[in-house]
Amino acid sequence: MAKKEMKKLKKAGHQKMASSLAAHAEQAMADYESALGFLHKRQYAEAGDRFEAILAAYPQEREIADRCRIYRDVCRRNATEKVHPLKRPEDYFYQGILESNRQHYDEALKHFDRALKMSPKDDRVVYIMASTLALKGEKDQALSNLREAIDLNSLNRIHAQQDPDFDLLREEGDFLDLVAPAKA
Repeated sequence: MAKKEMKKLKKAGHQKMASSLAAHAEQAMADYESALGFLHKRQYAEAGDRFEAILAAYPQEREIADRCRIYRDVCRRNATEKVHPLKRPEDYFYQGILESNRQHYDEALKHFDRALKMSPKDDRVVYIMASTLALKGEKDQALSNLREAIDLNSLNRIHAQQDPDFDLLREEGDFLDLVAPAKA
């Protein structure tokens, strides 16, 4: 509701009604900001549902309703975008990285497993699996995969020394032994 209309209500002695409308507008704005949070996280289905709910609950909030309609349409477009099927090991590798970055570790590990089945000696996949397992808190499995990644490519030792994904393992003796500079 416009500020002018609220002022008119206050002047006419409808203080209680005006404060109720102000609270209503504040709640609409809070719901709108919450929906925007889902949009920013690219959770289009959830964001679209929330924008739709705002439109239903607060039709008198024209400015917010207009924005909600626009964003709802953006969500619909993005939610229905064609998903390309994963076919090559690289496809599964990169999808796994996306899922790991979203902190969907179990989903990421499934993609890495698929990539490894297609390309069993790809040290990049074994390394990123180790880092994802470390992030997930599975120390033993992370160390095992890191050992394998270093066996496949000794440069992974150097990467692991600075990789923040391994912070959980940084104090572990087995980790320190693995990433210690190779003796010539």
